[in-house]
Amino acid sequence: MLAGCSGSDNSPETGGKAAEAAVSAALPELPDPADLPDPRSLTGVNAVTGVGEPIPVTEDPQPQLPVELTDADGYDVVVDDVSRILALDLYGAYTKTLIGLGMRDAIIGRTVSSDEASLANLPVVTQGGHNINVEAVLELNPSLVIIDHSIGPREAIDQIREVGVPVVVMEPLHTVDGIHEDIVNLGGVVGLPDDAEVLAERSVKEYERAVEDIRTITPENPLRMAFLYARGTGGVFFILGEEDGVNELIKGVGGIDVATENGIRTASPANAEALAKLNPEVFIMMEKGLESTNGIDGLLERPGVAQTVAGQNRRIVTVPDGQALAFGPQTGDLLERLAIELYAPESK
Repeated sequence: MLAGCSGSDNSPETGGKAAEAAVSAALPELPDPADLPDPRSLTGVNAVTGVGEPIPVTEDPQPQLPVELTDADGYDVVVDDVSRILALDLYGAYTKTLIGLGMRDAIIGRTVSSDEASLANLPVVTQGGHNINVEAVLELNPSLVIIDHSIGPREAIDQIREVGVPVVVMEPLHTVDGIHEDIVNLGGVVGLPDDAEVLAERSVKEYERAVEDIRTITPENPLRMAFLYARGTGGVFFILGEEDGVNELIKGVGGIDVATENGIRTASPANAEALAKLNPEVFIMMEKGLESTNGIDGLLERPGVAQTVAGQNRRIVTVPDGQALAFGPQTGDLLERLAIELYAPESK
């Protein structure tokens, strides 16, 4: 995408020390490796908590507008007002990035995945998590809609564009290797490329430090893990695969993603046969996903779950829905907290 330059005073040179300090403040402290239990002796459900909101790189962002760009759908867009932003994606990554850029007060609505405490009172403009409520969007009179095709349908995006609202469709990499690029791209859209560079560098440093820290507490024989996606007690029950980002999440905490190991590329039915083949030692799930199954007891009623090693040990680690696969500014923080729940939950 083509974007203009920011007028912010936070250049990468002046922002470096602040970014480095934020790295130290944001990441939790891992336990002493000498105090760790055998992770295969752990049982029960543990929940990742404490992932806060991104620390803004500036309290006074100064967007340089207008920004002229061609979005991922090939539309030429002029962004000349960022005072009322809707930033919509399945994972809540865009609102996290905007908060990190100091643009929290410009956000006027959200998806259910944007579950930051500071956004809790904002209206949700999607239905069923993924579907845009066009009427709800237009009622908020946004000056800019930032979106990608994890939210839809396309016809709804077209309707918003056709009434004259500037719409920028993004195409994020949505991987750990893409953290820097995705943040910089979004910062360019809102006229803050320099601030975005500071945030991107800080986020990558946090991620790299987290991975390095986690290596000190992971067992020589890695835990075998699978990411289950569930909604309710009915048919929505999948094993997520490599293209869903779970392999990078699991590798980041020193585990083996058994779905990727067995060639599962994207969401695949979590039936008894598939679970028996994978036989993970730990299930990772979204927090609300486990809740929707009536908790661990409801999950164990699903065919095949109780027969796995993870099921027999009731070994589940849940991750906040809005953080699980966002791969945004808080990736390092999330990984360290997930590692603690996997290897030393009693150390908190």
